[in-house]
Amino acid sequence: MKKTSRFFALVLAMGLISVMLASCTKTPSDSNTFKAIAQEKGYTIEDALAQFSNYPEFKEVFIAYPSGHPFQIEFYVTDNADSATIIFNNQNNKIESEKGSVYSGASSNGKNYAKRTMTSDGKYTMVEYIENTLVYVPPTDSDNKAAIEEFLKELKY
Repeated sequence: MKKTSRFFALVLAMGLISVMLASCTKTPSDSNTFKAIAQEKGYTIEDALAQFSNYPEFKEVFIAYPSGHPFQIEFYVTDNADSATIIFNNQNNKIESEKGSVYSGASSNGKNYAKRTMTSDGKYTMVEYIENTLVYVPPTDSDNKAAIEEFLKELKY
């Protein structure tokens, strides 16, 4: 009987952990928070929505980059979570197709978000969506990774 009880306790615990992990959610940041963090770091901020005038799913688009433009961080607000998910999947496929011979990466998924990072042949890139927002870092020298990840940590992405 003790073996059976332990087995069921283990199965129950694993089931609860699975449910908890599957229900993980994140709260999206907004464009004002993105701009405030960029401004605090002395980054240039551009409103790039006009570049996407043919894409009505984009409601806000901001690009931030430090002096000398060694990298950029793009922030998008879309009309709904489905649009952000589609854009994320397209960018994720692009990242995957550009994989070089030497690469490492990570991905995470939750109920309302997904994130993908990759370092490949000395270049770092990432994309993440949370609900109807999306953050994208085009490929940049991996030397910039720490500064980018610090920015994203403050943004909670």
